[in-house]
Amino acid sequence: MLFLKKLSVSDGKSVYTMLQGIERNDNGFHNDVKGMPYDEFADWLCTNEAHSNSIGLPDWMVPQTQYWLYDNDTPVGCGRIRHYLNDSLIKDGGHIGYAISYPYRGKGYGNEILRLLLIEARGMDIREVHIGANKDNAKSNKIILNNNGRLHRETEVKNYYIINL
Repeated sequence: MLFLKKLSVSDGKSVYTMLQGIERNDNGFHNDVKGMPYDEFADWLCTNEAHSNSIGLPDWMVPQTQYWLYDNDTPVGCGRIRHYLNDSLIKDGGHIGYAISYPYRGKGYGNEILRLLLIEARGMDIREVHIGANKDNAKSNKIILNNNGRLHRETEVKNYYIINL
């Protein structure tokens, strides 16, 4: 059974290990845990939980909630939903980012994590989701299109989509 679990300060070794399978910059998805010593992971969890509650945010950030995609008891991917967008994020970002850990890629988890994140976004009263994918990331572009993404604009390196909920 696939489901999302919201980041918790009690998340442990299985989530940490899953995050080691996602590059620090994985096609635009930033993963600060890659290469981080495990003894720093608890502080990272606390910081990210605080950020989801608008606590301790740097000026350029907006609140975001992080989720883990689980397949039964195994975390296989990571996703984030920004609660709203500022001008910079409207131009060069979006509401949702996600990545699947390398051992689990190519098994349909990308479609499922985005589908589940869209359900969460709707529950946060987001009705127009902005999401981007690097042009050379054919799989991510296909996943967005499979989830009713409509191409909104393009740059030399990135496609920007809108998904109406």
